[in-house]
Amino acid sequence: MIFLYNDLLDSKTAGYEETKQQLLKAESLTEIDKVETFYGKEAYHVVYGKDEDGQNKLIFYPLKGKEKKLITVDQSEILSKSEIKNTWKQECDQCELVRITPALVDGNELWELTYVDSSKRYVFDYLDMYDGSRYEQLRFKSMFK
Repeated sequence: MIFLYNDLLDSKTAGYEETKQQLLKAESLTEIDKVETFYGKEAYHVVYGKDEDGQNKLIFYPLKGKEKKLITVDQSEILSKSEIKNTWKQECDQCELVRITPALVDGNELWELTYVDSSKRYVFDYLDMYDGSRYEQLRFKSMFK
């Protein structure tokens, strides 16, 4: 059972080190704090780090293709995860948060909030990183118990 867990964990973080090395080598970032993965129409590594001026950046690094078109977001210009979470909690106080992750949908930088609402539906809520407005929301109801 432990081997399966380790294999799953390894596949989930596969390529993180390579992505870090590529970004450091290209001098896109001088320091990397964290890497996550976002799966949408296209898959991206989402890299949190600092540039040469010490500014906090978020980089969407596409996993497909040899030429990488990076999308860089200045973290000082967007709503933070905690701001998004606080606003969401006020609107959905009976909900259970699963996670918040950066998302890139149709070229739009978004926060993807995943949670279970008060009706026990699994919800993907996509909010604009800059102003918190809703871009899209998907709700799924369980068919089996």
